[in-house]
This record gives sequence, structure tokens and C-alpha cells, in this order.
Amino acid sequence: MHVLLHRGPRLLLLRRSRNSPYAPGLLCLPSGKVEPGEDVVTAAVREVAEETGVVLHPSMLRCDLVLQHRPPRGPLRIGWFFTAEGWPGARHPDAPDTVRNAEPHKHDELVWADPDDPPHDLVAYTRAALDAIRAGTPYALHLQQPHDTVHDDGHAAQRLAAIRAADHGNEPLRRELGLRAAPRMGRPWVWHPDEPVPGSLRVAQAAGWLFADDGRILLVADQGMLALPGGGTEDEDTDALGTLTREAYEEAGAELGASTYLGYLHDHDALIHGGTPVARARYAARLARLGPARADPATGREWRRFLVDPATAVDLLGWGRDGLREARSAQHRAHEVLGVPIAGDRSVVEVPRHRASSWPKKTNG
Repeated sequence: MHVLLHRGPRLLLLRRSRNSPYAPGLLCLPSGKVEPGEDVVTAAVREVAEETGVVLHPSMLRCDLVLQHRPPRGPLRIGWFFTAEGWPGARHPDAPDTVRNAEPHKHDELVWADPDDPPHDLVAYTRAALDAIRAGTPYALHLQQPHDTVHDDGHAAQRLAAIRAADHGNEPLRRELGLRAAPRMGRPWVWHPDEPVPGSLRVAQAAGWLFADDGRILLVADQGMLALPGGGTEDEDTDALGTLTREAYEEAGAELGASTYLGYLHDHDALIHGGTPVARARYAARLARLGPARADPATGREWRRFLVDPATAVDLLGWGRDGLREARSAQHRAHEVLGVPIAGDRSVVEVPRHRASSWPKKTNG
């Protein structure tokens, strides 16, 4: 296990002894092995105290990454990477330093470094872990080759591979609202902001970030499964925006005002569209009117409707960092082009089936 100790903007690294049998003279995080019968949290607390003199409570540790690592030589291992939150001295970088080199026979010095631009003399395994944590990756593989070096010589990022992970961030809120995230089937869909759909791709679906007057967007849910308003193209649609206009009305009783094209998602597998790669067009638009809920002609069921700030929408949809980039693009474009205000706080409200003429007020946040 490994522990990230931040003091203000700096991260603590330990320089391994030049006599160390592994990675001599290189920088690493406070770390160590789990002893027999010991859990990883207890081991993290013990190792930090033994190496730095810092006494942590288990509740201070937040797990940022689980990384399976294969060194150039030796067996596979699994590393747990924790961030220490709220430890004494964490918020006061100029205060007297109580951190010390408690094992001078193992480490030559302590180094406070910029985590976004760490020194070059890092253990490659450590560098890979910092890259994964910086990217927000909770689970990953770092599988080195026999000709690689223990030292980070630039290959660490090449050997790092993220493992797709479930989004647990808003599971309690989903359960409270009776919702679940709809999976994006196949490989991750690649977001192409501001790019026209190439002629080689068929537009098979269109969806929209539809903004209310307060900056929140509309989400719809069928049988508890959340989505942006939109759907598959039909022969009667004049173009992708026509698809979105029709689908938004059929699903949510929503009428669109001014709109702007955002880009497209490249669905390489198109598992529900015949297997040939397709484009999924995205728009931002103002909600001109949100009428009463109505039965969708395709299913005969009424969709539930929610007004949500864009960041919370991404959490509820389970789209992760890629989805957040799309949401920020939509929010920025809606603000700059359509005059939509930036939603000020995180909130979710379900729109009544027979809504009033004014926008509903938020009920939770």
C-alpha cells in the first residue's frame, strides 16, 4: 500500500537509500507491505508512522487507486493508493514541519514535490500511479516488460491501462429517486466537439442538452433508466435536429427554442444499430416550453422528467470524465450562444406530470 500526504499544494516523496536493493536513489511514496493478518488500511497507517512519524487515523484515508503492477522482474503485485485527508499540517504549508525521516537507514531524504509536475527520478510504478490518480482512474494495470527499467524513463504512461469501473458516486441519490444509469454499450464512445459528422458515418441518433431558464438541463427516465432527451432517427426527420425536436416532444412534452450544434459521439460498435459504426449527434437548446407528460408513441409509457444541473446530470447518467467534458462543452456553448445562465448549485427536481407554466423550484441539492 502507498499513501499520498499533501501539504498545501505539495506531495511528500521519499528518496530510497542508495544502498536499497530495489530502486536505489529513486523517489517513491510512503509505502510498504501488508503484514500477515493485517488489512490494507491498518498497514497504511502503520507504514506512514514508521517512515514519516505522521500519525493518521484510519478515517483520514481515502482510497484513490487500486493498481496491479508487474515489475520488469518479479511477480505481479497489487498496490492500494490512499490519500490522507485532514492530517496535521495538511493545510498549512508554511507551518513548522513535523514530518521527519523516521527510517534514515531506508530513505536518504524527504522531498516535497509538485504532484502535477513531479521530479524525473521517480520509480516508474509511482509515476504510473500518480498519472492514474491525476486522471481520476480508480482501477488500472501497470504491466512492465522485461526490458523496461524500474526508473521512470518515459515508458510508465505507455504501460498504464485503465480498467473500466462502475460509477458509485451518486448511487444513493439514484436509489432515492428510483433511477439507474443507462449503459453506453460497446467500447467508450469518442466525443468529437464542434466537428461535423464525416460523410463516412451515418447519424443514427440525436440527443440534446436542453436548458431551462435557470441553467439546469432536462433528463428523462423510462422504467427508471435515465437519458438525455433524444432517440433514433426516422425517415420522416429532416435532419438530426429534427430527430431531437420530435423525440423531445414525444418523450417529455418539450418544445425547443434556439439551438446550437455541439458535435458528435463516435459509436464504433453500434451494437443496437446493426454493428456498423455510427454517429450520435449532440445539440444544446433552450427549453421553450415543457408541457404535460404524455405517452411516448413508441412504447405507450410516460417518461419521468427531471431538471438537473449539468454536473449532477453526468453523475446520475454515470458518464464519468468523458461525459463531464461533453457537459461542460454544452454548458459553455449554451451560455455563450444561447444566453443560458450557468447553473449555480447542484440540484435535482422531478417535474410534475401536469406542470405549471413557471419552472418548478428545486426541492433538493
